[in-house]
Amino acid sequence: MRRASPTVREGSRVSLARVGGPRPAVAALAVLALALAGCGGGAGSGGDGEGASSGSGSAATTQAPEPTPAGPVGLESTDFGNLTWQVRQGGHSPDTVALDLVDGAATLDSAEYTLGEVVLSEFTGDELVDAAVQITGHDGNGLDDQWYLWVATEDGPVQVTLPIARMSRCGTATHSVTAVEGGVRVHETRRTIGDEGIACSEQGTDERIRTVAAVELPSKGGWWPVQTAPIGGYGGLCPTAADYEAYPFSGQLFGAPDSDTSEVAQGTELGVFPLESWPVYDGVFDGWQLVGIHTGEMMSCAWVESS
Repeated sequence: MRRASPTVREGSRVSLARVGGPRPAVAALAVLALALAGCGGGAGSGGDGEGASSGSGSAATTQAPEPTPAGPVGLESTDFGNLTWQVRQGGHSPDTVALDLVDGAATLDSAEYTLGEVVLSEFTGDELVDAAVQITGHDGNGLDDQWYLWVATEDGPVQVTLPIARMSRCGTATHSVTAVEGGVRVHETRRTIGDEGIACSEQGTDERIRTVAAVELPSKGGWWPVQTAPIGGYGGLCPTAADYEAYPFSGQLFGAPDSDTSEVAQGTELGVFPLESWPVYDGVFDGWQLVGIHTGEMMSCAWVESS
């Protein structure tokens, strides 16, 4: 440690010549004392240095904070081409088939599936980015092009197993799926009742533009697609109408087979009509029936409690 130089006043300076100098013995002792003091000072300095080092080592060390568990994240960086999918063949099968994509491709029986477009959008209300993802199956001349919602959760990406759009030969034409606030917008042209005579090379007559989001229904197996615009309704695939006429309806309709979901077209005058029977919806949800709804120029489908 560096010592500050003592302050010496001019008037207090002492000359050893004036006091005749020390005696030889005293001088020798003085020299020895100075030498010892010098050695003691060096050792003391070394001791102080070692003491400081030791003191520093014995002081409580600051431990690094434990890592904070990672919270849920959005799906912006999700590699959908290397995930296990649940696919409903034909869009209306009551069961799903696991499909392990590797580098965006997989084979299921004789069909070749490939990953398509990924559309990012937040549609569950938790501010985490979700996704609508396209997967396309080719089997000879057969085409099964489907879109599924994937939801960002605490456990990672979760697939909604009911498709929101499907395109096939001689069937619905999906023009686009785009991100909008609170969901994704599906633009499609469907074949409806009376379109049976239209050639496969031509599109049907039922054009729809609808916005789809997702709601969580643990009692019904997880996440469900719901339609939020231009009118409320079910967000999955609506079967073709089974009747030309819509009948006035004043009861409650829901976007999913659960009365805890938002009521569809509340306070709006609308009509309902029966739909073709699809295995995915028949007899699976006890006490509920999927029906077509019509209001003004808009059509959709929704769930009604059946007696």
